[in-house]
Amino acid sequence: MKRLLLILSIFLSASFSKDDLSLDVNIVVDADTGWPVKVMVSGYSPHDQIWMGTSRYPFNAEIPETDGIHDIIIIYEGIIEYEVSIKPILLDGSFEIAIWGTKVPKVDCTLEYCHWCKVNGFHLDNLLIYKTGLLTQLNGY
Repeated sequence: MKRLLLILSIFLSASFSKDDLSLDVNIVVDADTGWPVKVMVSGYSPHDQIWMGTSRYPFNAEIPETDGIHDIIIIYEGIIEYEVSIKPILLDGSFEIAIWGTKVPKVDCTLEYCHWCKVNGFHLDNLLIYKTGLLTQLNGY
């Protein structure tokens, strides 16, 4: 059985009220190897609908748009709980988690070239929260 250890927390601020958007990120590592196995995202949203984008990158990623793994999740008012699995290819890489307030359809996009609209038919705008971290091995903890 694998032993897991919650090892790192990344906090936006020390305390939150129920009316505030909040996001905590915790990296869970395998206690035997020290390698991250998942990223746990939790928090609270007072908004009717916002979007969370998660991106994971291998160590040698050169072009973020195409070399990363990207997911978009709709967040509704209430408690936020989301788990991001870390595949072995991502070890020694990095991650980003962002909360966005606006979804812009491709027909309303005013950017000269928008990779996200080309791929998804929309892009996200109005950044509300941004978190990032490394997926490195923890030795001797």
